[in-house]
Parts: sequence; structure tokens; C-alpha cells
Amino acid sequence: MSSKVFMVRTTLATLVLAALSLAAPLAASDLFLPEPVAVFEKSDAGCWERVELLRDPHPAFRQETFSPAGLQQDPWIIKWFGGKKDPHSGEFLLHCAPGFRSARRPVPVLLVHGAADNANRAWIHPLDHFLGPGQKPKDTGFALSLARDGFAVFAVTFAHSQGDDFMQAEHLANAIARIRRLLGRDADPGFSVDLVAHSKGGVAARLYLSDARTLFPKKTFLSDFRGDVRRWVAVGCPMLGVDTAFRYYGYNLWVDQQSTMNAPLAAEKMLLYGLWTDVGDRSIYTDRGNAFPGQCQVLYDLDGSGVEPLAPDSYTVDGNLTMQALYHGGTTLFLQSRGIKAAIAQGERLIYRLEERGIDPRVKLAVLAGKKPFDHLSSGGRLIPVWNNPLSPTSDGVVFLSSAQHVEGAMRRGAKLLGKEILDLNHLALAYDPAAFAQLERWLQDSERRPRE
Repeated sequence: MSSKVFMVRTTLATLVLAALSLAAPLAASDLFLPEPVAVFEKSDAGCWERVELLRDPHPAFRQETFSPAGLQQDPWIIKWFGGKKDPHSGEFLLHCAPGFRSARRPVPVLLVHGAADNANRAWIHPLDHFLGPGQKPKDTGFALSLARDGFAVFAVTFAHSQGDDFMQAEHLANAIARIRRLLGRDADPGFSVDLVAHSKGGVAARLYLSDARTLFPKKTFLSDFRGDVRRWVAVGCPMLGVDTAFRYYGYNLWVDQQSTMNAPLAAEKMLLYGLWTDVGDRSIYTDRGNAFPGQCQVLYDLDGSGVEPLAPDSYTVDGNLTMQALYHGGTTLFLQSRGIKAAIAQGERLIYRLEERGIDPRVKLAVLAGKKPFDHLSSGGRLIPVWNNPLSPTSDGVVFLSSAQHVEGAMRRGAKLLGKEILDLNHLALAYDPAAFAQLERWLQDSERRPRE
């Protein structure tokens, strides 16, 4: 695209925005043009066939705050975002896997990464932190495997990997619109994609599938569900939320000591190395550092609701005073926290609202969950031993099995369940292990054999 054409389009979009803002509240779909700001192909696209930088000019999209560890680090991702480590959240990347235009299977697949991640690490080279030009991945991610099996495969990378789920949900709607145009199917009334969403990415997917604009009418930038998703495969998704940061005092100590860990603290002040220290810049609360704007939105009071009461792994040496203060709010000799309910309120009770709504009944849901905690994590190119909670309820190391398997709320409006599968895998392995891929492929192929309802 020439710079002159882009300037004309940008000017037109600005004029449309100014005119419409005087008349009625805007939906982002009124402004999003499914044409790229920039295109990268061949050697400039890394392991993808094509990468596009797309932008939604709606004013609801804003510049989000990044923690130092949360800045984009992958050189390819930075390049595709125009050299920015902290891109504006009105932008996102659409990645196209090899062979996407000539794929023989009829339903495209859109892959959605989770928190603290991107499409490269999640779906191309899951066991490599970065890949340089010309390097091949140690292990093939789902994007390349699905492409080799004849699927037209696409993936998104969000500007902020811990970003606001509402903005990310709208970018999924935008991505699907762009895929439709890329494949030349604008006039196809039956066009749809299959969504495969990992972890926090599943919350953004669920928002779009739940007609979130009717749940949050003040968020006029959200698009209504357009019936353009047939299957949603939820991979290690917090269907009933998470509460990790509030559940474990040890987690908060561990994260504080890992400067390269892109994860939030539930405590606002902590006793560290004998000093009472304000850690608000890494706090989960959105009125503090706000470097984790999407994390309050995925919370659920699993203890207070009785779903997963606090277990011995959460106990603290002061008669559990610190455990209770961390989770429910208070101050002890070791920390200060407002508690999980305050954070849930700042996240607009998102999981609770989604549970009340349910996804569109035309969508079929499949759930892939894990039951093996981590023994280490990879961060900043190094392996970090993690806390181990053998006395806690079964989880994949991030999401409790009870949450990952919970589908009652999502199916409230009559959506059908394709199936559930529990694998002996941790949270990350669910998105790259061969056993997980085999199950994923079965669900996607099953959707080919079924006519659209």
C-alpha cells in the first residue's frame, strides 16, 4: 500500500469519526477498515507466509501501560508493530500460515494466544523463546501442523499481552472480518471460522461470542456477534476465572523476585528484605500501576463461592492471618491487600457477567484442560523453578481443572458441547503437545463433517 493511499484512508477515517461522533455512539465495526496498515511477506514474515499490521481507529482503543517485563521482546513482533515495544492497543497483528490461500479444508482456523505471549511463541515455536532470521523451530507449533494438514490457519498478536479483554475481543471480530476479505469470501453468507483460544485469549473469544455489547451497553465500540464462528476450542481457558495471585502468598514473593516475570501481584505492600515496600507498580489493581489491565477481568472468588476453598498450600505461619488478608483484604506484618472482591469490581465482574449470558447458541464448544502443574517456567530465555502446590486442587499450574472444565455458564443459551478432554499436561503444553494437537484436530475435522446449523 502506498503512503499516499494510506494518508487518504486515514483522513477519510478521521472525517467519518468526527461526523459520526456528533450523531450517535460508534461501534468499532463502523470504523475498522479490513485493510492492512503494513504487510510483511517472504523473508520479512519469519515463519509465516504473511503478516499484517491492522488498526482500528475507534477512540475507545487506547495506549495501555506496560511493565518493563511486559514490553514486546520478540524482534519479529517489534518489527511488525513498526519498531514499537509498546504498541497502541488500537493495533494488532494478523499472521497467515503457509498455504492459507490454497488450503483444501473449508473452515479457516484462527488461533488466539494467552497472557504474556504472542503468536510466534504460542503457535510457531513453542519451545523457543525467539527465532532469528532463517532459524527453524525445535518443535512445530499448532499453526504449522494445522497448515500442513490442509487448514487455512491464521493467528493474532495483541499489542499488549496482558491487555484489556474488551479491546482484544473487538480485535477478534476485526480479524475475522479481515480473514473473510483475504480469502475473497465477502459475498459468502455461510463464511465462518473455528476459534482456538488459549488461556486468557479464551476470555476475549468468549466476550465476542456472548454479544458483549448487550452485556456492557456503555462499551459502544464492541461489535455484536456476526455468526461468523462455528466452533470454539477453549484450551486451558479460565471458564470460571482464576484467583492465583490472591490464593498464594508464596506466589507474590516469587513474582516479586523475578524481575523478568510478566505477572501481577495481589499485594500492594509487602515486607521484603526487612523493609515495608510499596509494590503498587506491579499490582493487579487498575488504579495503581495498571500494567496488567486484563488480569482483574479474569478473576473469580473461588474461595468465597465455595468452588475451591483455600487449601493447606495457602496457609501462612501467622495463623493464616496473611492468607486471609491477601485473599479477602487486610494488613498484616507481611503484606497489605485490598482483596479479590475489590479487584473483581475493577474488572467489571467480567467472568460473572459472562456466566450469566452464555455464548451464542449457534456456536459449538470444545474444552481441552490439563491436570499437571509446572515444574518450571521459561522467562527471558531462562528456566525458572516455580512454586509447587501439591495440596491444592487439581490444576494445569495456572487454571484449576474445575474452572477449565466449567461449561454450564457458557452453554446457558443452548450452545452445544463437542466434548471435553483432560490431559496430563501443564498450562503451556496444552497448546503444543502432540496429544493436545491430536485432540484439537479431531474436533476441527469433526466440524467439517457437520453441516452448519
